[in-house]
Amino acid sequence: MDTTTVEADAPAGDPADYRRVLGHVPTSVAVVTAAGRSGPVGMTIGSFTSVSLDPPLVAFFIGSSSRTWPHLYRASRFGVNILGHNQSAVCRAFARPSAERFDEVGWSASASGVPLLDEAIVALECSRFKVDLIGDHYQVVGRVESLELRASEPPLIFLRGQFVDLSDGSDNSPGR
Repeated sequence: MDTTTVEADAPAGDPADYRRVLGHVPTSVAVVTAAGRSGPVGMTIGSFTSVSLDPPLVAFFIGSSSRTWPHLYRASRFGVNILGHNQSAVCRAFARPSAERFDEVGWSASASGVPLLDEAIVALECSRFKVDLIGDHYQVVGRVESLELRASEPPLIFLRGQFVDLSDGSDNSPGR
């Protein structure tokens, strides 16, 4: 299948409008982690997705101006920690500019040294597969090397500038 990129003559509006409109699309919240030269590094990501089953690939986007990205990029392996509905404090801790992000959370290193958050409901360990600069973000694709479902609680969801709690106890999954 061929793909074509079409350049728009003008942007689809100013960045504030773009953010406001696309803020109506819910996103799960993940913390991407890696072993840095001087200790663990990590940051909150709101753009995580599954890409492929064969090979097993996932992706996330990170702003090209991120100060954490160069530290994550140096590592060939990284962790993706999907946060549960009650972990907004963890999300905020890893979203702020601070070198002490790991001081406030429990974590342990995987067998290959990747820091994984103890309370994540899903933990993936990935090897870097591909990185592309797209617009003002890097698209990072990782090959899933291991994965673990740690809890079946609802994920932390971000929608319209705030967290949404899906933990009302109802099971709306297909087939139920």
